[in-house]
Amino acid sequence: MALSSFKAIPLPVAQLSLAAVLKCGQSFRWSIFAADDTENSVQSSEYRLCLKDRVICLRQTPDTLYYRAVFPDPQPTPALLPERDRETLQWLNDYFQLNVDLVALYREWANKDKVFARFQGRFEGIRILRQDPWETLISYVQFISCEVLAHY
Repeated sequence: MALSSFKAIPLPVAQLSLAAVLKCGQSFRWSIFAADDTENSVQSSEYRLCLKDRVICLRQTPDTLYYRAVFPDPQPTPALLPERDRETLQWLNDYFQLNVDLVALYREWANKDKVFARFQGRFEGIRILRQDPWETLISYVQFISCEVLAHY
């Protein structure tokens, strides 16, 4: 699927790295798929999450976060789509805490902590997710279950 079917948020990877954040163990609800951008002949990843009445699909380039919501049938009416789009964008902003300037925080922390200053590049774009409490609990239970099974 082409990126032209997605909405775009100008957001550099230094502010949010999907590859780092969604695979670091904070959440286990995201599915990752290989994605071809047929318009630009680029292979990347698409991250998908079932959220209430929609599936959130995310992709990323070095300077842009792309998103779209897919709804089951019956589809929202054309009159409802703008509201659904606003809900999706609001959820993304809240979930990833996009109002926080991560680059500025890293700079501040690096000025105060010389160890962090040396290693901050390894943590580029890593954010703490603002997950629903239920998602946090289920992620923890799933993690513990995997740890227990690994010992058998």
